[in-house]
Amino acid sequence: MRFQILSLAFLVHHACSSIIPTSVKGELISARSEPPSESSPNPIASQYPNNVTGTINNTIAVVPISYNLARSIIPSQYGILTKAYKSLLPGFPKDSYPLVVRAVLDHDIQVYAANISIPDFQASRAPNLLGDGYSSYTYSKYLLVTSTNLVAIAGVAMYGTIPVPSNFSSPQAYAFTNGRDKDVFLDAYTDLLSKEPSVTTRFKPTTEIAPWPLDFYKNVTNQPTFTNGLSCDNQLDIFNTLLSTGKNAPVGVKGDIMIKAPYLPSDSTFRGVHGIKVDVAFVENNAIPCEQLKGYSGTGSGD
Repeated sequence: MRFQILSLAFLVHHACSSIIPTSVKGELISARSEPPSESSPNPIASQYPNNVTGTINNTIAVVPISYNLARSIIPSQYGILTKAYKSLLPGFPKDSYPLVVRAVLDHDIQVYAANISIPDFQASRAPNLLGDGYSSYTYSKYLLVTSTNLVAIAGVAMYGTIPVPSNFSSPQAYAFTNGRDKDVFLDAYTDLLSKEPSVTTRFKPTTEIAPWPLDFYKNVTNQPTFTNGLSCDNQLDIFNTLLSTGKNAPVGVKGDIMIKAPYLPSDSTFRGVHGIKVDVAFVENNAIPCEQLKGYSGTGSGD
């Protein structure tokens, strides 16, 4: 089987909320106390009572890396949909490829009908999968995830993604946590005993979302994500709830990102990177056979 890919992602997930002990079929999931979350409540749980839903308070950045670097990271059996990302990113540098760096706080995750909830967690996730020339997927090899959230770590591993238990120094890598004029930043520590972070992000808000259009962010965040090519995480990010419209509409950001090896082949710093910060609701379909998502263009509910 030959797959093709639209985008390459690097994702960081971090838990930073006050967690109430939660039972699933009588078994305790978590009882960890964390700093209070400033994310808004899940607004769609009752609309999708049988699905996993929640919110993602996040910063999403597009890093132009060389096509050759991307090709060295993405396994050779997977093709790359160059036409797709070039059409979505007019003016993107020639011979470059979009690395999507996303720092997120998953909040108020639940299955409404079953009264199941999962503790918040934070992550950072560092592309046509089916070889049909048009189905869009995102490839993700690593996911930095809150070291104390065993549920999230196990969920990541079932896709073949390498979960990297991490500590995070700042809850301020997300949209609207401290006002629209504040800096947003993150330090992620994959060596839990080290004082040197493996990933850092530093952003300042800009006056507009540019140069990459909002439609690209909507598209790339709604592509099925895979690692082993067998099971896909089909998460639909919804951009038209109160979380991400009106006064909460996405805000442009610009700044710097540092990622150490092995999460990229060598230690790398990218300056003047553009992105957005936004809080969105999501519906998640877990462990979907990737072949069932043939024809996926990357767009989802709320586009």
